[in-house]
Amino acid sequence: MLGFVSCKSLKYTKAEDLKEIKMPFEESDFEDTNREFFSIQSAKGQNMNINRNRALMAAKTDLSGRIKTIINTIANQSLQFNNAMESETFDQKSTSVSVQAIEKILKVDSKTLRQKDGNLYDYWVVYKVSLDDVATLINASNLGFNVSSDQIYNQSTKVTRLN
Repeated sequence: MLGFVSCKSLKYTKAEDLKEIKMPFEESDFEDTNREFFSIQSAKGQNMNINRNRALMAAKTDLSGRIKTIINTIANQSLQFNNAMESETFDQKSTSVSVQAIEKILKVDSKTLRQKDGNLYDYWVVYKVSLDDVATLINASNLGFNVSSDQIYNQSTKVTRLN
């Protein structure tokens, strides 16, 4: 087993008086799969109830936006709208589905950190949503197409590569 240490990076860290930061949750531990999407969020403040609500809302916004983007991308590939009214109706339905989907999110893990000097809390949390639940909602919503959790996941990886 070989180990490598870069003296250049050590010198840079010391010269700039920088410290490596370890995050409470690593994205690599909560990567999206063909079964679940994850969202890691944090909120800082004095009131833990407010911190929890902020983190929950951030996770809902993140997951809802991702789901809606995927629905719209699939629709653009498989549907044709004849006019603006059809497009607007579809947009309302897709928004409704994405909102319903995030009502099913589950908390995976959380950590609360407190500053040494002060009374601020840093709340970190990981949420997930089941892609099977999302697919079921999409398929029951008469959007004009049916999907599987695998299709949702595959579409998400295409959208991520484009961004």
